[in-house]
Amino acid sequence: MTVKEENLITQKTFRTLLQAMSHPGRVYSLSQELENGLILVIQTLLDHEVAFNVFGHQREVWEYRIIRATGSRTANIEDADFVIIPSGGSNGAILHAKRGSLEYPDTGATVIYSINSFSSRDNGDLRVTLKGPGINGEITPFIGGIKKDEFHYLKEVNSEYPLGVDSIFIDAENRIMCIPRSTKIEGI
Repeated sequence: MTVKEENLITQKTFRTLLQAMSHPGRVYSLSQELENGLILVIQTLLDHEVAFNVFGHQREVWEYRIIRATGSRTANIEDADFVIIPSGGSNGAILHAKRGSLEYPDTGATVIYSINSFSSRDNGDLRVTLKGPGINGEITPFIGGIKKDEFHYLKEVNSEYPLGVDSIFIDAENRIMCIPRSTKIEGI
């Protein structure tokens, strides 16, 4: 793949992420040209100016891969601009993620989760109710492959809006869904 083709994919991914952040709980498809949607989103958002933290399974492998692909650096979770959770959940670690300040709420971390699926036919799917800006009334997406407690943590981290974290969920079929810090999480 040429640099120009990679740039076009990155631009398309960024526009899709903006749409997903503007419409929380809606599922959008990413480019199928790369095998791993998680890596595609990471390559789109991270660069040498930001720091990241990987939580969970195969941490060292993910760190190496991300540094090589983006030039970004690792940090502890309290200082990371991006927290990447390749499977399951953070077991409460996101409670320590950067939440921004009242002067600069946009400096809160972005948490990127890799999940199984947004399909309701998979066993173990979790359904949450989302309300807030960008949602007409409420929306109740299915999210498979993430622990229920993780939504309790997200709700707590975002309880002092405008402080909090933005969340991006990516499934195995390169589909994404976002929950910005302005979204209320209910029904868990």
